[in-house]
Amino acid sequence: MKYMKFKKIIAVILLLTSTMAILSSCGKKNTNTTDNKKSPYPGTSEDKSITVNITSEPPEMFSVTTTDATSFIVLRHILENLVTLDENDKVIPGVAKEWTVSEDELEYTFYLRDDMKWSNGEPVTAHDFVFAWTSLLTPSFAADYAYFGYVFKNGKAYNEGKVGADQLGFKAISDYELQVTLENPTPYFLDTLAFGVFAPLNEKAYNEFGSAYGTDADKMVYNGPFIMTSWEHESRIVLEKNPDYYDKDKIELEKINMLMINDSNAALNSFKVGELDKVGLTGDQVQLMKNENYPIHSYSDGSTFYLEYNLQNPYLANQNLRKAITYAIDKQAFIDSIVKNDSKVATSFTSPAIHGLNDNFYMEVGKLATEFDLELAKDHYNKALEELNVDKITLSLIIDDNDTAVKNGAFIQEQLRANLGLEINIEPMPFKSRLSRMSNKDFDIVFAGWGPDYNDPLTFLDIFETGNGNNHGSYSNTEYDELLDKVRVELDAKKRFEYLTELEKIVMDDLPVGPIYWRVKDYVLSGKIESGVIRTAFQDLNLKYVKLAK
Repeated sequence: MKYMKFKKIIAVILLLTSTMAILSSCGKKNTNTTDNKKSPYPGTSEDKSITVNITSEPPEMFSVTTTDATSFIVLRHILENLVTLDENDKVIPGVAKEWTVSEDELEYTFYLRDDMKWSNGEPVTAHDFVFAWTSLLTPSFAADYAYFGYVFKNGKAYNEGKVGADQLGFKAISDYELQVTLENPTPYFLDTLAFGVFAPLNEKAYNEFGSAYGTDADKMVYNGPFIMTSWEHESRIVLEKNPDYYDKDKIELEKINMLMINDSNAALNSFKVGELDKVGLTGDQVQLMKNENYPIHSYSDGSTFYLEYNLQNPYLANQNLRKAITYAIDKQAFIDSIVKNDSKVATSFTSPAIHGLNDNFYMEVGKLATEFDLELAKDHYNKALEELNVDKITLSLIIDDNDTAVKNGAFIQEQLRANLGLEINIEPMPFKSRLSRMSNKDFDIVFAGWGPDYNDPLTFLDIFETGNGNNHGSYSNTEYDELLDKVRVELDAKKRFEYLTELEKIVMDDLPVGPIYWRVKDYVLSGKIESGVIRTAFQDLNLKYVKLAK
């Protein structure tokens, strides 16, 4: 998920100043019980409601085409998939109360709850999933995540116009029975079904609102634990508990207010005066709150942050230039002076949150990325200038317009100027605009992030496939694509791991992206929240389980 879009990409909003506990704890939940300390700040006073900061306007609230982490945070609370994740990231029933799997692991049959309904009164049925997934794969929707639907039999063929919708590997046997046939056995299939792009879509509501679907609170329908009752754009989203949700009695919160405060200092001030119950912290703010003996919550969100290079740019199509830029940035100095927390220098692209053959994938593949090597960077830069037959290169770097992102851009700009003599123009812009520029491939370099959509190395590595909707830099490598095809059909775990390792090595040699760091995020909670704030690599924020202090 984006974070430019942090999935995945990951773009979450570019808060490089987030925090990361210990790498070995990646992907584990973090609740709000830190050393049994209570917050000195009471939080909002309204009964059974909390107010949190999501930093920016969600760019797109249409699950079929959404790609960014901020939108997925909201969607997680208002839409329910066939399956969902519990507090420990384990797959549990959602709309599907149970399911069966064939012996060859190619056919799944899901049995849906027959008492769920949309906020427009329509029943939630198997047809809603068929409609949503067909839309995801329909070329006219131009969904960046369409490739997720390739897991279904004939998913890719349909997306490429080679077969009709009637040949897709999913169909409604009845209103409450959904049959799914996969292209290949996929051990992580159920985990992917919890991801936002596989949410159901009510056809009646979509036809009613058309292209306006998901643009306002009253232009979409809901089947999740909460309903969006208000959306003041660029300001606030209000969610209220869904009275028709099957598990409503286990949900304590009656209302969630989501504010969009882009300035980190303004957000912290709002928290201190009791207007927010959760707020993210920059590195400087972490130290400030620690000095006040304040309980800090940290977790690894599984994201890799990096420079993405647009290979359509004739300069950046040069591999030596990409290596020069990547090697010339002192990543540890970046963490020490800007991020200021437990985030770690990225030694590969796939983050430590992802499991490998027997351990974390990053440990098994080893250190593949050059953290910082000035002499090597200069050598590659001189080779690039010679190959490009130029004496000077000027490029632009697009970033978010929040205060932290501006600091990040300034650091990178100065590093490349001082270490290479390379001039970088910084272009700050709103989060939504940055995502649009990336999707349109209208950039030279972008500081972006990618977070995992499910727990398998492919969640990072398949974005570099030729033509992938999230491959914003237009990277293409025939050998890489062929290896991806092998991974998708390989049943032997050891051989599959060997293919995945080779994919990681190719990325770290070609460098379509230059890894910078693996992110840890820090945040604080008001005394109103007793427990249940779920923050993991696979659930960036889930407030469904929140319990309030008595």
